[in-house]
Amino acid sequence: MLRGLSLVCLLAFAAQAKQRNVVVILADDGGFMQTAYNNTVCDTPSLDALASRSVIFNRGYTGVSSCSPSRSVILTGLPQHQNGMYGLHNGVHHFQSFYNVRSLPKILSDNGIFTGIVGKYHVGPMEVYTFDYMKIDNVNQVGRNITHMKGFVKEFLDKANEKEKPFFLYIAFHDPQRAGGHYGPFMNKWGDGQAGHGRIPDWKPIQYNPADVIVPYFLPDTPATREDIAAMYTSFNRMDQGIGLFMKELEISGHLDDTLVLWTSDNGIPFPGAKTNLYEPGMGEPMMISSPDHKQHWGKVNGPLFATFVN
Repeated sequence: MLRGLSLVCLLAFAAQAKQRNVVVILADDGGFMQTAYNNTVCDTPSLDALASRSVIFNRGYTGVSSCSPSRSVILTGLPQHQNGMYGLHNGVHHFQSFYNVRSLPKILSDNGIFTGIVGKYHVGPMEVYTFDYMKIDNVNQVGRNITHMKGFVKEFLDKANEKEKPFFLYIAFHDPQRAGGHYGPFMNKWGDGQAGHGRIPDWKPIQYNPADVIVPYFLPDTPATREDIAAMYTSFNRMDQGIGLFMKELEISGHLDDTLVLWTSDNGIPFPGAKTNLYEPGMGEPMMISSPDHKQHWGKVNGPLFATFVN
């Protein structure tokens, strides 16, 4: 089931008489590298903890296996050809949503819900995709610096408590995406404390041996492939550590037990046969939904998304 359906589900959840909140956490080119999806090499303790209190979906699919169009579907509930985001956001070629589109944050804000975004933006125009609170990636790729992101998440939650409003928070990582060109190797190591890399205080880097990684069935098992996957594991673990920080802030704010948390990815991993392709590795996505009101459903579920929400 496509995740555009999440629009209706999130609105229905947030509109309940008792205050309810929603947090969406989005990986960038995430893939299935966590323990919940049978990867025993990449360390993902925070996602494991989230999985233990979530419904885990085995048949989740993106609307399109590319960044901006996929995000536009998540944030509007409309396919990319209907909302106007035909490709990667580019105002020059008008690869952006139509000005008359009503996005999820706009609808929620108009109905008294405090909305926020932290991290990667990569949609447009701003008039359509506007949030009450915005800390986005116009400088310094904030979506990889989990310490800065933690601070912004705390600030947003504090503001929500001050306003005494239900909230919708959209947290979008740059990890574990491989940056293009010569930036790729640097981005995987950025903030690890080595000379010239800077330091992200809350990140405890883990380096992986290429010989130990799990090579997906659709990729050639070569040294270069293994090195690239090992580097992505490091970035994936950085994201996982960030998720742990955010969940702790949610607990400190007093909202762990009244907030629905959804974790997924925009598209598949950035390798041949996956991202930007219609094959399963590009369209199939991990997805976990943690609802404090449905603890009886925590655990792995193989049924379709629509039936699960209806039940």
